[in-house]
Amino acid sequence: MELLVVFVIIAIGAALMAPNIGGWLPNYHLRSATRDVASVMRVAQIKAVSMNTPFRISFNTLNDSYLVEYWTSGGVWVADGGAQTLPSGVKFNTTFAGNITTFSPNSTATDGNVTLNNTKGSIKSVRVLGLTGRIRIE
Repeated sequence: MELLVVFVIIAIGAALMAPNIGGWLPNYHLRSATRDVASVMRVAQIKAVSMNTPFRISFNTLNDSYLVEYWTSGGVWVADGGAQTLPSGVKFNTTFAGNITTFSPNSTATDGNVTLNNTKGSIKSVRVLGLTGRIRIE
């Protein structure tokens, strides 16, 4: 009997919490996507310096994906892994020319930002400072 009462209490608690989970999920997706984009940018910058070759990130705003590429000695851009997509409900746009930011071997980058937003209207931004190559989340 006591076990049955405990299960009922747990079921009631779960039923009361379920609607709240749907409320914070879009903001969680937005924060997660913002951290992922900033992290990919930092990795591309580190690889550009360590491999002494330019790296770039191409943002596709039509299908909400981005691709990391590096410059080869043959003079072509080659994908460094596959395209990464944003979580559902998260969209982005950029201020980079052609939606591409490039990281140079001297740690500088293309100046601009990526603005991400979710279905609730929340906005996060990843800013790249060109001269220093600094990447920060705003």
